[in-house]
Amino acid sequence: MNKRISLLLIVSILIAVLGVGVVSAQDATDLSLWVFVDRHGLFMQNQAERWNEANPDRPINLTYEQIEYTQMHDNLLASLLVGVGAPDLADVEIKKFATFTKGDIQFIPLDDAIDPYRGDIIESRLAPYTANGHNYGIDYHLGSFVMFYNTAILEAAGVDVDSIVTWDDYIEAGKKVTQDTDGDGTPDVYMASIETADVFSGYPLMLMKGGGVYNADGEIILDSPENVEALQFLQDLVYEHGIARAVSGGNHHSPDHYLDLTEGRIASLWMPQWYMTRFPDNMSSELADVEVVRPMPIFEEGGYTTTMGGGTGTVITNQIDESKVELAKEFLAFAKLTYDANVALWTDLGFDPMRVDVYDDEALLIAMDDFSGEVPFTYIKAGLGNVAPEYTGPFYPEVATIMNATGFYDLIENQKPPEEVLAAAMAELQAMGADVGG
Repeated sequence: MNKRISLLLIVSILIAVLGVGVVSAQDATDLSLWVFVDRHGLFMQNQAERWNEANPDRPINLTYEQIEYTQMHDNLLASLLVGVGAPDLADVEIKKFATFTKGDIQFIPLDDAIDPYRGDIIESRLAPYTANGHNYGIDYHLGSFVMFYNTAILEAAGVDVDSIVTWDDYIEAGKKVTQDTDGDGTPDVYMASIETADVFSGYPLMLMKGGGVYNADGEIILDSPENVEALQFLQDLVYEHGIARAVSGGNHHSPDHYLDLTEGRIASLWMPQWYMTRFPDNMSSELADVEVVRPMPIFEEGGYTTTMGGGTGTVITNQIDESKVELAKEFLAFAKLTYDANVALWTDLGFDPMRVDVYDDEALLIAMDDFSGEVPFTYIKAGLGNVAPEYTGPFYPEVATIMNATGFYDLIENQKPPEEVLAAAMAELQAMGADVGG
């Protein structure tokens, strides 16, 4: 009888313990997330698992839904406008973010959640997701601009890639590299290719000159002297110095451009760090043996050393249950801003982290076969001395549309003066109802 009582007691204890476990799992706070990139959703789920390990008393059950880019942003905007149907968290791409700042902003401010990490991160990365003095989104990467060089082409022209520090150095190197090898009067090898249907050639130069689309006060500065100077410099690379041409296919993601890189017709280009992932995915293994990453050339000593491009900020919508807000904010900062999270941004997603203190972590200091067996993060870190911020505002998406459709094409293909290109863009914005000053 005693043995039977003991056995029943043990079974009762096991049931009680297991029951507690079930209740604990059921007590996890549900959070929903919309993404347009599946890998982002998987990353956030992995971060939720890390959160649960570190915070067993406040577990999270994160579920995500991956929706096509345009549809997701349209669905999110519609849900916010009607006041129902939005997820707790959502990814908002940088060019779309400003759309959600027109009128009442229906995202939860994240300032207090970010505050403990401001000393660790490159804070200028928060600028694109800032409105009315508040931070509303946290990105997946820094997206710092770097140079990509084909060392085989440079060395054949007698150029040491590490001798290029300033844009003047770049131009002089480009004059040696750019060659008409078949004698038809047109160079068949150019130092650089310039986008005419996207912003990644023009915007970084504008920002590194101190310009951009908006300033920190939320004013449109598209026709600023700094932007005029930057676009004149870009145009001069083509027509005055003769070392660059319009990119094949209009942008640096076109198959024709990838072919140009593979077959050695373009010696260099500047793009955000995340463009590193395009090389193993789209180009030949032979290119991997000669391609290297280096810091951006600088315009002047003490000036901006690089800036940022692209991005996706995760936000918390105001349709989240009020009881979940603080937990969601803490989790989002944990998932994107902690040291381990920033290491994971590289190991899981292949992105450059926002925290510079992780750039010396062994997980980042790895030699990469796709980039001549070098350690790219040594050079990426070297370019982060003074990162130019990029500010967005209500008409930021419209500016990108204008510049992609006509602005950069007119600048490079039609050789229109930068002042005329930017004035035309400002006139279009004014017709749309934007406050362009003056």
